[in-house]
Amino acid sequence: MINKIKNILILSLLFCSTSLALSPEIEKEMYIGCYTNSKQYIGAERAQEYCICTIKMIGNKYNDEEITELFKKNPEVIMKKTEFAAIHCEKNKKAF
Repeated sequence: MINKIKNILILSLLFCSTSLALSPEIEKEMYIGCYTNSKQYIGAERAQEYCICTIKMIGNKYNDEEITELFKKNPEVIMKKTEFAAIHCEKNKKAF
């Protein structure tokens, strides 16, 4: 019985994380944009930490299709929908 519950839990986590994960291509595009803009203000090392954290958090909430649609919207909407990640990653130096 416990093994059955474990298996169900593992399978559901796998499917949930896959459906909300960003593809490596989207992550790379986002990282390049984030890093390029951030490093001039917070330095290269901190920009790397901040961008990785932010992209991982956004990937936990949006999938490729959702993020592509979001990035078609105006900058104010994009900032509003992604500010949760930016705020968290600004406050938590090594949070992923």
